[in-house]
Amino acid sequence: MEKFAFKHIVAKTFVGLEELLEEELKALGAKNILKLKRGVQCKYDKTLLYRINIESRYCLRALVSLEQFKATTSDELYQAAMQIPWEDYFSVQQTFAINSSVFSTYFKHSQYASLKLKDAICDRFRKIGNNRPSINTDNPDILFNLHINEDKVTISLDSSGESLHKRGYKQFQDIAPINEVLAAGLIGLSGWNREDLFIDGMCGSGTIAIEAALMAINKAPNLDRDDFCFKKWRDFDAQLLDEIIDIAHSKILDKKECVLGIDIDEKVLQKAQRNINRARLRQQITVQRKNFLKHIPPHQNGVCILNPPYDERMEQEAIDVFYKEIGDAFKQHFTLYTCGIISSNLEAMKKVGLKPKRRFDMMNGKLPCKFNVYEMY
Repeated sequence: MEKFAFKHIVAKTFVGLEELLEEELKALGAKNILKLKRGVQCKYDKTLLYRINIESRYCLRALVSLEQFKATTSDELYQAAMQIPWEDYFSVQQTFAINSSVFSTYFKHSQYASLKLKDAICDRFRKIGNNRPSINTDNPDILFNLHINEDKVTISLDSSGESLHKRGYKQFQDIAPINEVLAAGLIGLSGWNREDLFIDGMCGSGTIAIEAALMAINKAPNLDRDDFCFKKWRDFDAQLLDEIIDIAHSKILDKKECVLGIDIDEKVLQKAQRNINRARLRQQITVQRKNFLKHIPPHQNGVCILNPPYDERMEQEAIDVFYKEIGDAFKQHFTLYTCGIISSNLEAMKKVGLKPKRRFDMMNGKLPCKFNVYEMY
């Protein structure tokens, strides 16, 4: 149908994961790829859109561009939005919501810009049929994304709804849980071949270990998730989605005991085990209560990633000693391993005492971090 002749998909991700996402989209069949800051743009294709939502490990949400125009005032935004045939994309019986991100000297309040777009959508429906759709910010049928960069306004349909990092397995978490997409990104940046042993040395609630196990068995991260906004779109193709899901199931590999999760806290490990059970990865992940600093891994090629405490509950002197001990453990016990550490405490990272082969700038929540990768010989 011509009314659904979308042009672009924009897959959003975290700073530092753009190249991983770009390569992933190529593998999924994306064309006309353009790398952006915190995202990747490619040519629209419905099969690709569904596959990104089901199969992408590094995408936070997949947007489909509807309209672009320039505006420097709220009235210009409203008038341009009134010209968009919203009735082509959803019905008055459906609910909608708007997510917005505004980086503009013309529009200084993202909520006000969202309000003007909402007014335009509702007034357009009133104009053509006397009724208006309702807002539902908790669980909308249709989710729009409003992005303003100075005078450039982009309005998109959000195909994902809830962020794609919400895989569905994390029911129990520790004090500072790591985002699932970021966890997958760390594993991807480490260069793990998905064959050698993977160790999550301070596993907390198990996110990094679970993402590694999903990779090891080649299971699509959102294969068990049912809630996507594109399923409420007028052009939704249920048969196509079923085919994509069936193919993804057929690609799952039979591997066991390929990931080891370690933590010193028994209560935290219990949470990790519950999450592992929920993800149906009990045969792939072994958890052990151990002090990582004293752990002796198998003498073989492998990858070990740590998300240690950054210093929230430790004095600087103690955290410096702790990070030095991590470096000593790498040197003494992890020969042949690739080891990675993510941390926002850059001073403590220096105490590791090893020269990283690769380093990446990351964000963990609102914390700027470094992810250092060391090759141990």
